[in-house]
Amino acid sequence: MIYPDASGSAVTVDEMLQRTWTDGFLVMHGGEIVLEQYFNGMTPQTLHLMMSYSKSVTSTLVGIAAFAGQMDPSAALTDYLPELTDTALNGATLQQALDMQVGVTFDEDYENLNGDWRDFELATGWRDAGPGYTGPRDIAGVTRTLTDSSGPHGDVFHYQSVVTNIVGVCLERATGRRFSDLLSEQTWQPLGAEQDLVTIVDSTGSASFEGGFNCCLRDFSRFGRLICECGNVAGRQVVPSEWIDVCRFPESALVASFARSEYGDALRGFAYHNKWWVRDPARGVIMALGINGQMLYIDPERDFVAAKFSSQPEVVDFAMALDQIDGIEAILDACLA
Repeated sequence: MIYPDASGSAVTVDEMLQRTWTDGFLVMHGGEIVLEQYFNGMTPQTLHLMMSYSKSVTSTLVGIAAFAGQMDPSAALTDYLPELTDTALNGATLQQALDMQVGVTFDEDYENLNGDWRDFELATGWRDAGPGYTGPRDIAGVTRTLTDSSGPHGDVFHYQSVVTNIVGVCLERATGRRFSDLLSEQTWQPLGAEQDLVTIVDSTGSASFEGGFNCCLRDFSRFGRLICECGNVAGRQVVPSEWIDVCRFPESALVASFARSEYGDALRGFAYHNKWWVRDPARGVIMALGINGQMLYIDPERDFVAAKFSSQPEVVDFAMALDQIDGIEAILDACLA
């Protein structure tokens, strides 16, 4: 199929998939797979790094815990992790952490070899620290270094992956369960997943909640279908529908907070809530996004899910992300025609 891209040029979906470095692409409409393609040696069984789509999975388990009375989004992070009292996270709520509105200094520059992100990678097992490394060796150690404030909590959207790891640890502390067990019992098994989900862990075995999960494309899509179906799988309510509604329809203050952020110009009209990117706050179209081109697009109103794994050379490329969205929405229009 042919559609106009952002420049007005006619482009095919195949061309979009090629120029956005696609490894796998799957589209579902009405619960049926209407398109499934693999590239670069990837197969239906291949696990792929999900990157920050992991955040949305983590948030979903927080939602389950919240509606089970085990967590309270309005509670302070220190209610779950008293050790945060001596950090810049003191005074922040779980909800502010879910919405990336925590006023802590952390430079998420993926290409700065001497920055906060590189220290985070070394501490949490993303990269080999080497024999001369003397910094933190786990997520807890990184958390203790977050002592500088960047402003008041709850003021503006500021994307900081390290905060999601704190949310994940809060989840484990509140439930008394390991994340892997919660994920398996509460979502992965009910979904009927084909493959295990695998995660990077730090030296203590703590999961890389912010971006270390790996799964196959079909299971990636199944999770999207779970959200599209308001948390229901074959008549079983796996995720509270109320939680999904909250994620899909952020309050106007959150939309305004995002518009004022460093992402506001690049992603006009978007919002961010409970670790989901909200493509259309009025209609509740939500997305999970990850660096290097990972994308999950969910439109429950139109019963549509699109999942994409990629290996884009640029860590963050907003133009390419919007190119993917244009192609996905052209497919959606064709499904509805």
